[in-house]
Amino acid sequence: MKKLLLLGLMLIGGLTANAQEAGLPDGTVAPDFTAEDINGNTHTLSTYLEEGKTVILYISATWCSPCWQFHNTHYLADLYESYGPGGSDEVVILYVEGDPSTTLADIQGTGSNTWGDWTKGSPFPILDNAQIADDYEIGFFPTLYMICSETGTTKQIDRNDPAGFVETIEATCGGTLTGVPSRATARGIDRRFCSNVGEASAIIRNLGTEDITTGTVVLKENGSVVATATYTGEAIAQFSNGVVTFDEYEFDANADYTVEITQYNEVTGGDDELLSAEAAFTLNAADENLSGINIKVEIHTDFYPGEMSWNLLNSAGDVVASGGPYQPGNEDEYGGGGPDALTVKTEYFTLSEDIDCYSIELLDSFGDGWSAYNQGTFVGIKIFTGSQSVFEAAVGNFGPRAYGETIFKTTGQLDNPSFQTAKFAVYPNPTSGILNFTTEETVNVTVVDLSGKVVFTANNINDGDSINLNSLQTGMYIAKINGETTERVEKIVIK
Repeated sequence: MKKLLLLGLMLIGGLTANAQEAGLPDGTVAPDFTAEDINGNTHTLSTYLEEGKTVILYISATWCSPCWQFHNTHYLADLYESYGPGGSDEVVILYVEGDPSTTLADIQGTGSNTWGDWTKGSPFPILDNAQIADDYEIGFFPTLYMICSETGTTKQIDRNDPAGFVETIEATCGGTLTGVPSRATARGIDRRFCSNVGEASAIIRNLGTEDITTGTVVLKENGSVVATATYTGEAIAQFSNGVVTFDEYEFDANADYTVEITQYNEVTGGDDELLSAEAAFTLNAADENLSGINIKVEIHTDFYPGEMSWNLLNSAGDVVASGGPYQPGNEDEYGGGGPDALTVKTEYFTLSEDIDCYSIELLDSFGDGWSAYNQGTFVGIKIFTGSQSVFEAAVGNFGPRAYGETIFKTTGQLDNPSFQTAKFAVYPNPTSGILNFTTEETVNVTVVDLSGKVVFTANNINDGDSINLNSLQTGMYIAKINGETTERVEKIVIK
């Protein structure tokens, strides 16, 4: 049984350009447009500017990984609820889908070229209009433009948090945004529990200009209140969070859970949709989620293996297994390349015989996560017990740290005594053409070049066998190796 998780903002996705000089120069008169959003409502840029509103165009694509990461911060949604039509109505935010091949199904998360439902968490209008992207001469996704009402000119701006957007608007367009005094929203905190008993938490996020000092949040199971928690922390400033934690509760794996703010400051919750949020609680108590204590960990490295490391933690928070950083290369000043780049580092561990749940911590010393060097390359972590995958996470630019809670649970049984000592090797590497194999099972080998083109295949390779790659030109290749229990990728350098 395989569990594929996306840890926080760890995603591997479509290739995006990064031409920092692309787009309209700052100070260009903004090209006017009239366009319908996906709900049939019409939006005219010049009308919004004549009304004295600052306009932010967020030009994105449903397949774009950085776009999806930014979408899930909810920063633009927060700005909209505070200063857009959801709040003081001083700012207009328009999401523009800039890829002409995108379908409505992609935007709604049911298509084949999307990361998920872009309508969820997007209270602002979504315009599926590649012509706007062309008119604004974007060179990469995502691109953000700010257009001030008085000048009607463009300024390309960075992705930012809500407070940063406010600061940029006030500094560039002049004046001070008013906002709304009282505005709050609830956020559920998704949790993974080792059993069906655990402590759920929720977030009170302040979208108003006045601090929130008191708050009450309820936990609902299938619409009925089952727990209540009161906020007792420090005052919550605008665009900051306060966390409340409920007492231990026995969760039902088949139930639906929501958290709802019923009171904050002097405001009593009513029909405001912002005050309610879904919360997902996953239980690792069922027998099918159990793993033996002998595990194999595969780290599929990116181009900078010297930055990558990881820790496996037990339920007490103790590190019980770890790996990395791996050997850096010398292909650039940051340690790119080398024998450990774009390959699979495999390590074997025997965990405690106590039944326990384990969490994973992924670290990047440079602070930009683990990212694919070639489009379509899997970068991330896989954990196996025997030949069975119990955890897999494809990753991307998650920053310096990503954390996955309770990713699997062990039985305390030594289910495969020989598993820990399983060995595999391909050598020499770099090679002049001959590759030798050490393997405990028969494997098949497919070699591809960096464009993804298959340049060599060999089947039924056994321990001690060799393959001859003398027909290939010098350079770097990727060898995909598969057996009954083996699935790995090796970087091969032919010299």
